[in-house]
Amino acid sequence: MARNLLKNIGHLMAGSFARSIIMVIFTIYIIRVISVQDFGIYSTVLAFSAITTAFVNFGLDTYLTREASRDKEIFIPLLKTVTKARFLLFALSEVILYALLKVLGYPEEVIFLTLVFAFDPLLCFLLDSIYSILYIEGRTHPVALAEFGKRALLLLFVLFTARYGLPWIVVSYIVADLIVLAFLYADYRKLVRDFPRGSSVSMREVLRKSLPFSLQTLTGLFFWNVDIMMVSKLLGAVATGFYNVGATIFKAIYFIPQSFGSVLFPKMSEAHHEGNLERLRGPILESTKSLLLIAIGIVLYSQTSLPYYIPLLFGDKYAPAMKLMGPMSLIVLFYFPAFIGQNLLMAIGREKEAVNTLVFANIANFILNLIFIRLFGLLGAVYGTVVSQALFLGATVYYLRDVLPKVLPPMELARGLVWGTLAWVLTALAVLWLENYVKPDWADNLYFLTLYLLYKTGIIKVEGFRI
Repeated sequence: MARNLLKNIGHLMAGSFARSIIMVIFTIYIIRVISVQDFGIYSTVLAFSAITTAFVNFGLDTYLTREASRDKEIFIPLLKTVTKARFLLFALSEVILYALLKVLGYPEEVIFLTLVFAFDPLLCFLLDSIYSILYIEGRTHPVALAEFGKRALLLLFVLFTARYGLPWIVVSYIVADLIVLAFLYADYRKLVRDFPRGSSVSMREVLRKSLPFSLQTLTGLFFWNVDIMMVSKLLGAVATGFYNVGATIFKAIYFIPQSFGSVLFPKMSEAHHEGNLERLRGPILESTKSLLLIAIGIVLYSQTSLPYYIPLLFGDKYAPAMKLMGPMSLIVLFYFPAFIGQNLLMAIGREKEAVNTLVFANIANFILNLIFIRLFGLLGAVYGTVVSQALFLGATVYYLRDVLPKVLPPMELARGLVWGTLAWVLTALAVLWLENYVKPDWADNLYFLTLYLLYKTGIIKVEGFRI
């Protein structure tokens, strides 16, 4: 079973890696085509659209996947109810967005673009509803292809339209989503028709039961966007553009823990429902170890090499963002393992505890950003988020203190990290030495060689790393 799970994780990671590369190219292109001011506006629009993402999600995907993993007959009735709920919540989110942006005094351009872009989360979550059945059936390959296709279409549209202004970029998101949604529904409607069917479920009941999942999603999205919102309000659009260059790079690699979580979560839910969570000890241990080793590699790479690429990729006008890369990379060191912990909390029915950790982290993030941005400027937003991420991981571990010894023995995890960590440290030292003799972009190839060797030797385990 462990090998099959890792193979499915590999499929998702490969597809996610490919689409992340496309999104990096997409971001580089629009950053070069539009001004720093416009990129700051674009960043603000994306940050506020997270409100729609939270409302349309409402924790419905997590709830749907968990319940269907326990009883497949409930999936179709739940899917129908969830889809109706999404449209209702979308309409509510539009009203809230408009009122919030008006109260905060944002210009009409930002309000208009935000309300239009809000259609993207709605379409994305309709796609996620179809993905849920594929996850339950263990079909991760089509999900990877669909997500890859969506990003490829987005890049294609933007290549032809971005020069005409921000509205065209926003519309490109929506068109790409619609095309992929239509194709995926056409391909898998027979699978949906043939799925076992149970009795209907009321929307009120679904919304009530998914409320803890919703709070977890809402606080999670706020956590990831509050720094950009606060930079936008306190430092202006240009500073937001600088900050979001760094944030965009690291958000592009968040697919890594999400790929692990998408595959592990339904299996965790099933195992807990059967009272045998210990049978997932191997996959959870290997997944956490692999995620931590990948995070350590990213942190060291960001200290020695990544800053050099900011002016190269985005232009000299973004050189002030270079100093953000090293400190910002520390986020992944805490976020990667915390993501697995959050999935475990939700799978074993501890939604309230998952919400508590995020509420605690959000309060800390808001207070720290408010203080640190005023003291340290852009770096203050980074410091606040890093510290709050560490607190987030600590709170997650606290609420899992009775479960972790069963599925993630600390000594076994520590032993598994020793050789990989040593390999990354030696690589970082070798890169720093080589940079005295060759260009940084030649020296940092050692990181990719180390990643490949760790994968081939089985220290980092992600089977099926292909689309």
